Amino acid sequence: MSTHTARTALACVATICLAGSAQAQTEEIVRTISMDAGGLFELSNMIGDITVTGAEGTDLTIRATKRVSDRGSAQDADAALRRVEVEITQRGNRVEVETEYERSPGNGPSVSVDYEVGVPSGVRVTVEAVATDVTIDGVDGETRVEVVSGAVQLTTLSRLVEAKAVSGHIRLSGVASDDALSVESVAGNLTLDGVRAPRLEASSVSGTISLSGVEARRVEIGTVAGAVTYQGALAADGRYEFESHSGAIRLTVPGSTGFELEAESFSGAFNSDVPITVGGGTRNTTVFDRGLHTLEGTVGDGGARLEIATFSGDITIESR
Repeated sequence: MSTHTARTALACVATICLAGSAQAQTEEIVRTISMDAGGLFELSNMIGDITVTGAEGTDLTIRATKRVSDRGSAQDADAALRRVEVEITQRGNRVEVETEYERSPGNGPSVSVDYEVGVPSGVRVTVEAVATDVTIDGVDGETRVEVVSGAVQLTTLSRLVEAKAVSGHIRLSGVASDDALSVESVAGNLTLDGVRAPRLEASSVSGTISLSGVEARRVEIGTVAGAVTYQGALAADGRYEFESHSGAIRLTVPGSTGFELEAESFSGAFNSDVPITVGGGTRNTTVFDRGLHTLEGTVGDGGARLEIATFSGDITIESR
């Protein structure tokens, strides 16, 4: 890319919007940068929503909107906007965007920055944020998302690697991964629908985990204080592990699925409407034997390996 082209592509448009008699309540920054497939886009934000969508062509488009959330004097609002900088840096086929906050004197107005980004095909995306809701749709490059406080919604992604939140719900729909996919939340629910990956790991400390339409040969699901539900197939050569400390685990699998089962609970019950062969006998409704709260058996001709463990939650296996 020539110096002239780079300068043209990095041209910045700033707009000051008036609100009644108050001045400078918002400021908008727009940039367009040419990127090739295989490039990397990194976005770091403190406060404000982030929306990233896949786009046609080779242009990365960035629209950042600063917003003063507190109604004050025009002078205070203008000063608050100036204390927040959107730093956009291009190094070859890599673009970094950082939201920089200067320390504000006293109790001045607070400022958030919302981002709307269009990403060309094949560009990798990394988003890191603090108090932010993140929405990403239609991106086919490798994608990583990590937030401290905020909801994460990811749809129609071809190469999702990880999605993490400390305090926030995570929802995935129609996403895939070439390798391992990791989904984690400390205080939030996980909802995964139509996820395809060779290996899937999902965990939450105080949230429920709901999975449907999952296609994976290796699945590891765990939560401390939450229920787990799973609806989907079990690959014949797959291994599936589900664990909850104080929540129920309910699995719904195709009636023709065969698997080896190991189930264990300290104080929970076990029930299955799938015929399970235990010690040479077959039962439709199976309970833990002899108060040991462990059970090992086989469904059909075996195949997949299914391990389920709870401390104080019930275990249920249903067929569909």
